[in-house]
Amino acid sequence: MAAEWFPVDVSLDTKPEVQELVDLTGEPVEVIVFRLLKLWGWVQLNTADGRFRSTPSRLGRICGGESPFWEAVAAVGWIVFDGETAQIPKWEERFGGAAKRRALKNRRQDKWRRTGGAAVDAQEAQVRLQVRLPQDITGQDITEEIQPAAPVPTSVPAKPSRSRAKPSGVSWTADAGWAGITDADRQEWLQAFPGALLDQELAKATAWLKANPQRAGRRNWRRFLVGWLQRCQDKGGTNRDPGKRPEEKPPPKRWLDEYRPAPYRRPAEIEALATAIKLKDEDT
Repeated sequence: MAAEWFPVDVSLDTKPEVQELVDLTGEPVEVIVFRLLKLWGWVQLNTADGRFRSTPSRLGRICGGESPFWEAVAAVGWIVFDGETAQIPKWEERFGGAAKRRALKNRRQDKWRRTGGAAVDAQEAQVRLQVRLPQDITGQDITEEIQPAAPVPTSVPAKPSRSRAKPSGVSWTADAGWAGITDADRQEWLQAFPGALLDQELAKATAWLKANPQRAGRRNWRRFLVGWLQRCQDKGGTNRDPGKRPEEKPPPKRWLDEYRPAPYRRPAEIEALATAIKLKDEDT
């Protein structure tokens, strides 16, 4: 059985479940918080897993309130009644040993931060690090002072920043427009994107960048232009028909277009058809 204490949220009175209990029961928030603390403390002393034998009326005698109050607590999900037994949901997580270990760990870490972490008073450290050696042959005590080790850096060294890509040679400004486009670039783009008229597409890109200044902070302008020309080529080129892509293929035929099963015939229709075919064969 655990010790007689459990962690409680300091903002318990403002939790949505408590405020909902105020609306459901009409009780003051102080009364509700007191009864809940009484319940959790009683369960802590009498159970190990948050499961116990009780009913709403019995809890009223133990922790105060009437049956409707504890039924309201069950309605908000803080207790589950099952006939003659009841259970606190997530008991181990909220009030059990794991919760206590977390609370103690948080308390130790908070104390460690408030006292400056691993830093200890220099004089106290010197006293602790003194090692008493046996008496030497003269009968005098020898005290050796061991100097504290050099502090170990606790901060993680910053990762080296990634080197920026080398400039592509192509640049753009709102005043000067495009610069750095060589004849070799034009020939390469003409072969790769034959449907894109370079001068017109450069003018379109300039108009788009001026209309979207927040997107004009690019560094790799060559990649921007290649992507622009690629999209133009995929859509049919500069002088394309509206809504038509190059080499547009007709939609594939569905298998139902080629396979049409024979219409369904009733047995009487089949018999009549067979008789007609038989008579036709006899006539011939």
